[in-house]
Amino acid sequence: MTKPLLKIAGLEGGYGDIKILNGVNIEVPEKSVVTIVGPNGAGKSTIMKAIYGIARVTAGTITINRDGKEIDVLATKPYNLSKIGIGYVPQIENIFSAMTIDENLDVGFIPESGKPIGELKESMYQRYPDLVGRKKDRAGQLSGGQRQMLALARALMSSPKLLLLDEPSAGLAPALVDQLFDELVRINQSGVTILMVEQNARRALEISSYGYVLDMGKNRHEGAGKSLAVDPEIVGIYFGKRTTK
Repeated sequence: MTKPLLKIAGLEGGYGDIKILNGVNIEVPEKSVVTIVGPNGAGKSTIMKAIYGIARVTAGTITINRDGKEIDVLATKPYNLSKIGIGYVPQIENIFSAMTIDENLDVGFIPESGKPIGELKESMYQRYPDLVGRKKDRAGQLSGGQRQMLALARALMSSPKLLLLDEPSAGLAPALVDQLFDELVRINQSGVTILMVEQNARRALEISSYGYVLDMGKNRHEGAGKSLAVDPEIVGIYFGKRTTK
């Protein structure tokens, strides 16, 4: 059996003395799209923050498979995660507003990508043509949709094997949400594995190979993304009035 690209096993932790995660297990196969959904407070974003050393982990493991070798993600400094193939687009503060668009792309580049920076930047401008005429504009001047394009482009500048997305559609106008998910499909089709947490559960699950439903920091359901998107029980959990803090 092929080992998953990313494996999260028995993950527990949270913030300070507040425990959010209670033994979460997630597997992300290579070149797949995996989405984590669940009620507010379920621990979705905490998983992302645990990977990046922002949330405190008290038990469990997170490993990434690189060329057949398992690397301990929790033992890797956050600033080195891009070097082991992990890109990250957080929900907020995902661009450097005071820098130009071009400078944001420069920040995302790492020599370990194996590609010249000029070649990568040109490919990003081809992918996101709306940014081409604004290379020297400060990123803070961009619209919400353009900011998300730039955040994705900056993360892709490191040529990641795995792209982590925390609520990528948050704050976007409804007309831009479908464009975003179409772009995530294109990124995945280019060979990038995606793990995301998303409040727009149905839309995210529709493009996902696999999905996990969390509740109170624990796995509750899992299965093929499209199946979960129409499962009455899942819809009841997610779209019901119940929340967990």
